[in-house]
Amino acid sequence: MSDGLRDIKPLIDINDHSLILLILTILFGLFLGYKLFRVAFNYALKNCKVDCEKYYFYMYSNVDWSNPKEAAYLATKYGAVLAKDKRRKELFRQLRAKLDELKYKKEVAKVDSQTLNYYNLYKQVCDESL
Repeated sequence: MSDGLRDIKPLIDINDHSLILLILTILFGLFLGYKLFRVAFNYALKNCKVDCEKYYFYMYSNVDWSNPKEAAYLATKYGAVLAKDKRRKELFRQLRAKLDELKYKKEVAKVDSQTLNYYNLYKQVCDESL
């Protein structure tokens, strides 16, 4: 009877790659999340450029000239953002020279008609380009 008994074989070593697979899955997920974030960010950035220019033009065109000093600061702020091409930059440079006279005085009188004409001309040029 001892002929029929066989020895029990030792356990076979099985390679365990689960930790490596887990790390690779996490890295792939992070990479995919980063790519999706970049695509969404670039899409939002492209859409914002058009909307932001319209917003800045809206803010520029609605400057209240009852307070000339504050109006000069706002017109300079929003006008500088709208100055993209050569023509608008040149018009804004001329307008800014007039607005700087209003910004840095302690007491400011009413805005003269020449400054308002420069303001309206720049507003019209910006409106045409949008």
